[in-house]
Amino acid sequence: MQRPVPWFWLIALALLLVAPGLTARLFVDVIEGVTLVLVLGPLVLAGAGLLVWQWAKRRMTICPACGTPSLGALQCPACGASLVADAPAAATTAEPAARDAVIDVQVRDVSDD
Repeated sequence: MQRPVPWFWLIALALLLVAPGLTARLFVDVIEGVTLVLVLGPLVLAGAGLLVWQWAKRRMTICPACGTPSLGALQCPACGASLVADAPAAATTAEPAARDAVIDVQVRDVSDD
């Protein structure tokens, strides 16, 4: 069974759009507001997300021992090292730092005999 076409509601909607007056202006303003929210809403949310990310990135502390990032912790959640600035660094090794290491290169002639 087919539903009848709702001619009454279609004509009433057409009259609201065509007829100048308060109701037509109100209807157009509501449609404009919904369109504005649909277009600018994601842009505003993306901007807010970017600001929150920058805020969190500034407060992030990286563990000097293992490199795990954490927010507002006094102790590394992964390795247990202290993240306080005046605390001594994690276990030091006998190896010199990479920037102070000397690389000895020896040149040898390789023949295909």
